[in-house]
Amino acid sequence: MRQTYEKERVSLNVARLKSHGENFEVVIEPEAAIKFRHGDADIRDALKAEQVFREAIKGELASEQAMMEVFKTTDALKIADRIIKEGSIQVNDEYRDKLRIEKKKQFIDLVVKNAADANTGAPLTATRVSNAMNEAKAHLDIFRKVDEQVDEMVKKLRPILPLTFEKKVLNIRLPPTYAAKLYGFVSHRAKIVDEAWLSDGAWSAKVELAAGMVNELVDELKSQTHGDVEIAVEQAKKEVKKK
Repeated sequence: MRQTYEKERVSLNVARLKSHGENFEVVIEPEAAIKFRHGDADIRDALKAEQVFREAIKGELASEQAMMEVFKTTDALKIADRIIKEGSIQVNDEYRDKLRIEKKKQFIDLVVKNAADANTGAPLTATRVSNAMNEAKAHLDIFRKVDEQVDEMVKKLRPILPLTFEKKVLNIRLPPTYAAKLYGFVSHRAKIVDEAWLSDGAWSAKVELAAGMVNELVDELKSQTHGDVEIAVEQAKKEVKKK
């Protein structure tokens, strides 16, 4: 059964599953419950109490008969596992707002680092991406990982923000004075496709990186070498996304 989430405003953080005309709830620690849903936490960390409720806000426990009928067990941990994975997660306003802000920031950071303006090739600013999200009314699912939502978010944003996840290939030549010092800087910010240490101690390399990161890399290398660096854009290629 596919995970679904309700947008109901609640005072308790709970996971809820309805089946066979019965309602089952567990009180959760929301951050750990979401991690558990993705396989990154223990079930005990996800629960505030190892009890299954019919209605948690009233403290009304689910009956053993109902649990046996639906889950074939009365083991609270086994039942909680199914409720969190198959049911709906409902969090209070404070935590919902916290998640919404965090997810939006994560998405904006991802776009700024990996995308560029499809028309000009210029990097995108956080403000421009944020404004486009607001204009498109594009909202992230706060209970899903950001990288799982990139494609659907990009489709919503493209009519307003012409972005591309293009990769660029640069040819770089660092003179002997700076080659060893800046090798690590380059390798941490770009994928080295080919490289060679020249007889005079200079370093020559072909590197690939996201289009949105090119200006930052170029500016930093020019700054660190006081302009004594050779950089040329060799080609651009579209990123192939896995389906």
